[in-house]
Amino acid sequence: MSDKFSILRRLSQKVRPQDFDATDDLASVKKTPHTEVDSSGKKRVVISDDSEVIDRKISRQSDNGASRFRLRRMGIEREEGRLRLRWFTIVGLVVAAVVVILLLLTSPILSVRQVDVEGVVYADPQQIAAIVDSINGEPILTVDLGVAETKLLAIPWVRLARVSMHLPSRVSIEIVERTPIAFFRAVDGFNRVIDRDGRVLDVIEGDPTDYIRIIGTGPNLSAGQMTEQPLLGAAELINALPSDLRIRLLSLTVSPEGEVSLSLTNDVEVIFGRPDDFQVKLVAVVNEIKRQGTNRYAVIDVSSGQPSVR
Repeated sequence: MSDKFSILRRLSQKVRPQDFDATDDLASVKKTPHTEVDSSGKKRVVISDDSEVIDRKISRQSDNGASRFRLRRMGIEREEGRLRLRWFTIVGLVVAAVVVILLLLTSPILSVRQVDVEGVVYADPQQIAAIVDSINGEPILTVDLGVAETKLLAIPWVRLARVSMHLPSRVSIEIVERTPIAFFRAVDGFNRVIDRDGRVLDVIEGDPTDYIRIIGTGPNLSAGQMTEQPLLGAAELINALPSDLRIRLLSLTVSPEGEVSLSLTNDVEVIFGRPDDFQVKLVAVVNEIKRQGTNRYAVIDVSSGQPSVR
């Protein structure tokens, strides 16, 4: 027995716990002595190898690290897949929207099937019909309404024009026409109807009865062209007349020198002179008519700015 204990002491001196450094690599092999009793009751010292336990620990650690890496990688790939799917969805929606818009633009469902026109009295119906035909049947979302307005404003009788669309298939045209105010005979023998701005609205053969006649020969202007002085001044003068003079006006005369005179009821003539200083001269005419009252007079001359009666 003493021999056995002496062996154990020597072994314990050779293999001590402090001989194992805590910083040693886990992969290094550690020899651990321990006592075992066999079937005969004898004790013996066995030095076991812990490398298998360490290997299992390292294996478990490696497996855990690999699992975490695989999970992280799978998460990244899953997120990338979701991003790709999101982008594919957005692109698909945009393409689908473009296709739907193109189909709607070419579809008869959204084409112009009704054109309403309001305010036309004197304008050429053929010109209006041509503009309506250029709109009717066109895709309502792409039809150029601005071009239609420009064409309408080019018609001599049209002062204002507005073209608007009403989904799904209607377009409305609203027109404000110019007001004819007078007419004059041109060199070619035809009459030119003009508005207050001196714009020629129409060229006609007979004498209209609804407008004031401007006596004096004018140039051969086409519809849509503008007159010049003194015809322009005559038109502006007619438009500026107060109502009590307007209802008495029979005609205007334009001299070759560019002076204007007015023929009123009761055989009264107003010599206006140059068509300027409208307000001053018209006020003088009105005041002189009121001052004269029932007195007989044939001429009121305001060409100099100061009225005179004879």
